[in-house]
Amino acid sequence: MAGEYERRDDATGRLAPDEPPELVAEIRTVEGIEAQRLAAEQARVLWEVTQWQARNRSARGLDDAA
Repeated sequence: MAGEYERRDDATGRLAPDEPPELVAEIRTVEGIEAQRLAAEQARVLWEVTQWQARNRSARGLDDAA
């Protein structure tokens, strides 16, 4: 699509979409044992992401970015 990327991000200098992406989120609350399982899963995932970031970081913070 012509004109889709007409401006540059001030921080990175990269071409950026004119409009931000749309986000749809569903929020569900849980209690009891299900809440404990969810908390454990979230902690595990956040730990994995933190480890990935540490392994894949660069001097400028942009190289190897996902």
